[in-house]
Amino acid sequence: MKVVKLILVLGLIVIANSGIVIANIAHFDEVWAKRAQRAKQIAEKAYDPNPHHVANHLNHKTHQAHKAHKRDLKKQGENKKKESKPRKMPRNV
Repeated sequence: MKVVKLILVLGLIVIANSGIVIANIAHFDEVWAKRAQRAKQIAEKAYDPNPHHVANHLNHKTHQAHKAHKRDLKKQGENKKKESKPRKMPRNV
């Protein structure tokens, strides 16, 4: 009995809120239609029908990023070596 009442109450809540969700949707339809059209134009402009070009471009950019990362790690290692050298303390004579 409690389950049936719970389902009934939840159903009424969903039905009552459906009017709120649908309200003023006409205004947003125009906005979203323009955004969808613009997104489609951008996607068509960026599309490359040759998968080999796409794969080669990705590989090239990945290789560049990997080289830059290795270079940065090398610089960090050199900086650590410089920092890790013990300092000579002056002798009191």
